[in-house]
Amino acid sequence: MIVKIVCCLFFVLSNTFFAQQSKEDKLQQLKSRSDIKVTEVEKDLLKLEYPNSKEIYKNIADYQYPESGTQNLVYSPTYDSTIIDLTTIDTTLYYNKYKFWQEVPLTNFDFNHLMIGDVNNNGKTELYGSRKFYETPTEPICIYELDNSDQFKFKYQYDSAYLSQNIYDIDKDGNNEVQVLGYMGEQRFFSKENDTSFATQLNFILDYERTQLDDQILGDFDGDQKTDLLFDRHSPPDVYIFEYNPVINNFDSVYYFHIQDSIELGIGGYSVKDFDLDGKTDIVFSTIMGKVFVIENEGDNQYENIWQGSVASYNAYYHTNTNDIDQNGKPEFWIMANSYYNGIGITRITIFETSGDNNYQQVGRVDLIGVFSFYAGTMQAVDIDNDGVEEVAICIDGNFLILKFSGSADKHKYQLIYLKRPDIDTAQEWQTYFGSIMYDILNNAEKYILISMAHSKEEFNTIYSKAETKIYRPDSTTFSTNENYYIPVSSLLYQNYPSPFNPSTSIKFILNGFEKISIKIYNMLGKEIKTLFDQYLPFGEHTVQWDGKDDERNLLPGGVYFIQMIAGSYRKTIKTIFLK
Repeated sequence: MIVKIVCCLFFVLSNTFFAQQSKEDKLQQLKSRSDIKVTEVEKDLLKLEYPNSKEIYKNIADYQYPESGTQNLVYSPTYDSTIIDLTTIDTTLYYNKYKFWQEVPLTNFDFNHLMIGDVNNNGKTELYGSRKFYETPTEPICIYELDNSDQFKFKYQYDSAYLSQNIYDIDKDGNNEVQVLGYMGEQRFFSKENDTSFATQLNFILDYERTQLDDQILGDFDGDQKTDLLFDRHSPPDVYIFEYNPVINNFDSVYYFHIQDSIELGIGGYSVKDFDLDGKTDIVFSTIMGKVFVIENEGDNQYENIWQGSVASYNAYYHTNTNDIDQNGKPEFWIMANSYYNGIGITRITIFETSGDNNYQQVGRVDLIGVFSFYAGTMQAVDIDNDGVEEVAICIDGNFLILKFSGSADKHKYQLIYLKRPDIDTAQEWQTYFGSIMYDILNNAEKYILISMAHSKEEFNTIYSKAETKIYRPDSTTFSTNENYYIPVSSLLYQNYPSPFNPSTSIKFILNGFEKISIKIYNMLGKEIKTLFDQYLPFGEHTVQWDGKDDERNLLPGGVYFIQMIAGSYRKTIKTIFLK
């Protein structure tokens, strides 16, 4: 089954940002950035070097399907696909669901979001990120903390720390450490002076070959009560697991995995969970060419590559996992990638779940039409409405969006319930998204949106940029996270009220997805009297008015008329009597 969500604009947007950009336009936009060095390693393979010494590789070739060698956009008949055309969606349908709350002068730069926690255990949320103001160099990592008036205020600045990485109790002493990236590529770990302090004392440094360590995750993957550190290197494409050793107060290497294919110059993202339900931790990662690997823990510091698959896309760098989102008893892992298909940028999300011990299959797909990202790339599973089922929040290029599951067991269908784009995008001033995270900042069960970005402006042929994270709070009147967010099983048309009516009536209907709605009025002979409504609407309840005074010439006193609604495959006709 293929579920299509294709939306039209209610009005013309004056901003070309929302239109589909060609591959050449996107590449030129990237090369115009003074803060990124772009090198074409070989045809269609770019090396991007960022100011924080981070390097990534991007494959900008049109995707070639291995089974056919074609470049056509192919959808599978064996699992569900949701298609969302981001080039035609009207963002005014969503703007009132979240309201701007405050801005914090921090970011974690390209492909990252701010690190969030409460290290000093005072019940106040802390944000960790770098500062960058107009016309000034980038500053080291700072801590901003909520004050008693719920405003984030500066508290501390680290020395020689560029990116915030993790907050975790590494030595199992009951206090969290803070992991940051140093200017020379070394990993710095800071500890707390006491239970109620920030982690500001340098504890130890992991200085592994002074090379870029990406996608770092801390956890206990083998169940031995010792902290493990999972990370990768972009070139050569290697995956490592280190384990904390209290004797040396540092990490020791315990596992190494090398991808043999030389073209795989990039690895990105991880999902970590027991996905095949055999009691063993699985680690999922994927590559620039769309290959997917699963490594499974087989005992104390023992790991094995037990599965390899692929996604129908390139640059498969972004991951999350959900805890049985379709209620069929199996957890899922999600892989987000992007490619060009006949010159059209598409971000493709592929959803996997187990099909048996040490085996996995694709069960769903979401295609975001019109998006290929050189910048933002984050994906997070988060239960926004507190109903026990996660939503998926995505930041990709200049889009922040939320998907909600609306299918059933073994039927993956998703609704777009929120979309946010930059507030400013002109030739002289613009915002560039880097990543996002949703978090219960006030500890009141409401998830706030934090979008990290650069705010740039051009003056006298010089570009100035500052770092900022904009925070948006849910609007309780339109998108309450304290209530169940109801999505109906099917669209419905209710009997209009009043009926009989004179001179006007209200027509109420409810949609279970983004649909093009057609509501028409017919007389008893089947003649169309009026098209009352014919456009796209988001899911939820809606009401339209029909004023019979506007159609008196076509209506008869006491006549019988019919209201017909068509929404996708749903069709219903109801009878009403017009009294003149």
